[in-house]
Amino acid sequence: MNAAAEKSPAPAFGLPGRIQTPNSKPRSIALVGLGAGGAQIARGLSKQDVANLDVHVLAKSAAGDNTVAAIQAGGGDLQRALTTADMIFIVACRGDDVGLAPVVSGIAHSRNHPVTALYIVPPEETASMAEDATLKTLRAGVEMLVVVSDQSYVPAMIAALGS
Repeated sequence: MNAAAEKSPAPAFGLPGRIQTPNSKPRSIALVGLGAGGAQIARGLSKQDVANLDVHVLAKSAAGDNTVAAIQAGGGDLQRALTTADMIFIVACRGDDVGLAPVVSGIAHSRNHPVTALYIVPPEETASMAEDATLKTLRAGVEMLVVVSDQSYVPAMIAALGS
């Protein structure tokens, strides 16, 4: 028997092909807050000490209907953040203007990055869960849509995924 074959490391957990050091590289996350509610959540996260998080706020109303001006008003380099991030999230609340969600998704998709939307619907509003315009726009523009009733879920999820 070949000496090199005798010294090969055993697979982790006895499974061939298993990643030996899962999560060995912290993941970078881009979070884009859309609309008034999403912007508030994103700004709150930007003040916390969350490692590897790049936060952007896009307020369409701040720049009228000019998409480029709205992105520039958000500060930072959105395109760079979206093309270099390992994970991309949009956060919005029920009733927010998410008209820029397709723009965010378009930038991400140009680099084959999927986009996840976190949609906050307060418990008192879940009784009327008829599909609203915000939900329709998000559903059409993202690969995964997570609907939660409490905005405290957002920082907890981001922190857990990025570590």
